[in-house]
Amino acid sequence: MSIQQPLVSVIVPTYKRSTMLPRAIDSILSQTYDNVQVVVVDDNNPDSEWRKTTSALMMQYKDNPKVKYVCHPANLNGSVARNTGIKESDGEIITYLDDDDMYVPEKIRKQVEFLLAHQEFN
Repeated sequence: MSIQQPLVSVIVPTYKRSTMLPRAIDSILSQTYDNVQVVVVDDNNPDSEWRKTTSALMMQYKDNPKVKYVCHPANLNGSVARNTGIKESDGEIITYLDDDDMYVPEKIRKQVEFLLAHQEFN
């Protein structure tokens, strides 16, 4: 990787799938590209069991400066959650990951290398 390592923010909207969330987050944190930020946007209703479970699971990341946890005031839908993630992110590059999915370890590194090598298309 070159000297330039832009921050990559990965937005993870979550709704009613909190048990799958740690796998998604951990796949981002274990990337071969280190300069990442995880922005989890909880789109569950505040008084729901899903919100409680998600909040409890997110406690394991509370001291990790690479992870940001944002809660919606109500279920607003996936598109709004993604837009919220953009607003809350600090990255120069933004990407998305669904809460029930995961990244292979080299994904972000390979994509950043490609973007940097092909800046004429940016």
